[in-house]
Formats: sequence, structure tokens, C-alpha cells
Amino acid sequence: MSETALEYLLGSATRPATLAALRDAGRLSSRRLEERVSASRRTLKRTLRTMESRGWVEPVGGAYELTALGAATLATYEQCRERERIAREIRPILEHAPASAFGLDIETLADATVIRPDSDPTAPLDRLLDLRAEASELREAAPFLLRDTVEQLADRVTAESPPDVTLVLEDAAPSPESYSGAYCDHFRDLLDAPTVDVRVVDDVSVTVGVADGHAFVGVAERDGMPGALLESDDDTVVDWANRSVDRYLDRGVPP
Repeated sequence: MSETALEYLLGSATRPATLAALRDAGRLSSRRLEERVSASRRTLKRTLRTMESRGWVEPVGGAYELTALGAATLATYEQCRERERIAREIRPILEHAPASAFGLDIETLADATVIRPDSDPTAPLDRLLDLRAEASELREAAPFLLRDTVEQLADRVTAESPPDVTLVLEDAAPSPESYSGAYCDHFRDLLDAPTVDVRVVDDVSVTVGVADGHAFVGVAERDGMPGALLESDDDTVVDWANRSVDRYLDRGVPP
């Protein structure tokens, strides 16, 4: 028994299936187990013998039943597999975000949506523009604002019924030497709008924000191009995103 419990269960699909069958159906004979897990009699016999030695199952009256230890072990295994599945789904975000910027339990992201730039490089930005388009309140921390974002926000905050916008940026003073004249003009309109509050910090590693109760996280690829976007309306994720923006605001200074 040199293998850990997780190593042992990961070694064969028959092993977790055996525990799951006993959990779901209760006490089962070897024959019934064989039917449920689609394993050979020899394989199942060996599996049950090992599980009995580990204290996960117990023979009772010619059948087997799951012990409390076996149930706890199976639950841990299933949780591990679920967390791994979620991490795999949101890998385009996680692999470009430092751990310090992503203090969120991964299980809260089980239903999150990830928009990837694989087939359509503009898809993440297009979706983010959609989220901002009708929002009456936007709170966002970002390393910088892309041209489309600046144009959209400048148009919205200078129109009737402008949204309340809170921005925390690394760069809130674009210069004509680095940006187009149109970008700088739109940015000044944004800064001058009465419903916009801008703060500056020096280390925004990922884009994080909330648009009308809808959380989003955006990352950049290693070449600096916009990468994937994660979005979620889960209350826990929205609360985390708001707190993330608040932490930046606490350190931010006026531009």
C-alpha cells in the first residue's frame, strides 16, 4: 500500500466505480458489483481485496458494503477530479494570471464561461464590450484600456443617462507619442466626465471588474495581445471581483 489513496484510485476506472456503486446502491454482492462496474471477476476480486485491506469496504453476509472511510475517500477523489476539470476548463485564464491576483476558490467557477481567442481573436473583447454596453454601473481594474474600450466608454459617459464608472488603471495619462490623437481625446473625455472616477496604481496584473452584477476577468497573452475572458454572475465570484477592485482603489491615487 505504498500508493496514496488518490494514486490508487487514479490507477484504474474500476476502482472509483466500485466505491461509487456501493455508495449509490448500498450493500452488493460480488456478482452485482461485477455487473455495475463492467469489470472481470478477477479484476473485481483483486480490487475488493485491496479496498478491504485499506478499510474502504467491508464484507457482510456474502456481500460488500462501503465503510465511512471508503465514502470519505471517494468524496475526496471526486472533489479532486472536479477541481481538475474546472482548472482545465479555465486554463486560458489561470495560466496567465499570477496566483496572488486570483484568490478565489476554483469550485466557485464551475459554471463560469470562458471566451477564448483561438478561432476569433476579437471574441473576448467583443464580449467585454457587450457587457459594458448597457451597464448602468461599471467597476474595473485594468493594466490599460484598449482603443475600442475608450471609445465606447467615452461615448457612453458623455451621453444622456451616463453610467457610473470606476476605473483603476496603470496608465491614465496617454501621450500623443504613444497613442493616437483620437485615443487621447476620448481618454480626456472619459477623465472629465462627472460620473467617472479614475485612480492609478502601478501593478494591475489582470483585468477584473463588475458590470451590473456580472463579474469578468481578462488576461493578456505572453505577446501582450488580449487573451481569454472569463465571466460569471455567481454571487461569490461577483463579490470577489468587487473586493479585488476595492483593494486596488484603496491604493490608487488620482491621475
